[in-house]
Amino acid sequence: MDQNTLSIYIHELRNQCYHLQASFNIFNQAVTNGQERAILFGAQMILMPASQISSLLWPTRARARGRGEAIRKALQLNEKHALNDRRLSEIWERSDEKTEEWISDTKGAQVVFDFVGDPSTIGDGTTTTRSVFRGFNPNNRVYTYRGVDFNLPALANAATDVAGRVNALYRQLFPEHAKREDEEQAQIQALLDQKEQAEKDNAARHAATKKAAETKPTEKKTAAKKPAAKKTTPKKTEAKKPAAKKAPAKKATKKKASA
Repeated sequence: MDQNTLSIYIHELRNQCYHLQASFNIFNQAVTNGQERAILFGAQMILMPASQISSLLWPTRARARGRGEAIRKALQLNEKHALNDRRLSEIWERSDEKTEEWISDTKGAQVVFDFVGDPSTIGDGTTTTRSVFRGFNPNNRVYTYRGVDFNLPALANAATDVAGRVNALYRQLFPEHAKREDEEQAQIQALLDQKEQAEKDNAARHAATKKAAETKPTEKKTAAKKPAAKKTTPKKTEAKKPAAKKAPAKKATKKKASA
């Protein structure tokens, strides 16, 4: 494989790895929020780029196997890999026919559509994932599509491994592009950090203001009452004693001379 052809395949693999990471982000957020429809949507989205990566690295057609070997050699990938799964690489091929096959295989059985939970809890407990058209079991984190199980944690680990190898080779093949992307990413991250710090500062100020308001004594201002004016009790005036009446002066009597 010439350098130009390898560069094109590495570029596409890198994009598919980004798509796969974005799909896992959607799925994990849906699981955190308990949104069942979004969980099933996110899991379905995971299979799309995972299938593309699998078919590019481990093609099933004989004429394409040489291309797969050349890319795997450049990435130093082993044959034993979670993405080396024919069920995954061919999941979208003959999709309508595979749906018909699933319907035929599950005739007379309890079939389940768009289910989040453990299938064994349905009905009499004999329901298996073979009867599940689309479902996710949070207990073992297995996503089932048309009766085929896919272990999502294993896919996540496999995708991380491939993404690391692809990015390392991409930097060798496109050093200028990688440098420019690193600078752009650093600028974006700096803006995100500033925004996050501003939000933290605002939250801290709000918390401090709230705490101060809660601890401040609530004193009701009461108007100072003026002391009541003391009532002046009128002084008792002593009753004047009536003036003593002067005894009438006695008239002087002439004494008779004695004989």
